[in-house]
Amino acid sequence: MDLNELRKEIDAVDRQIVALFEKRLEISERMAEYKKNTGMPVQDKAREAEKIAQVQSQAHTDFSRQHIEELYTLLMSLSRKLQEELIKKS
Repeated sequence: MDLNELRKEIDAVDRQIVALFEKRLEISERMAEYKKNTGMPVQDKAREAEKIAQVQSQAHTDFSRQHIEELYTLLMSLSRKLQEELIKKS
């Protein structure tokens, strides 16, 4: 396998990541509407800690486990930011 083939594989994975990220944000938009209608706060620290533990348990290496925490902390922060913006607009 050469470098160009490996880069093509990474590109294919990246396309999937982008699509899944956008799908996650679409769901976050619906969550913002629900939270606004029910008066729930945007952030649920217990749920976030539970989610991080859940996805870490799916990792196969220590490196993955550690960086999955970083990744999901960022993903949840971006979801909160989106939800907060949407709730402020309405």
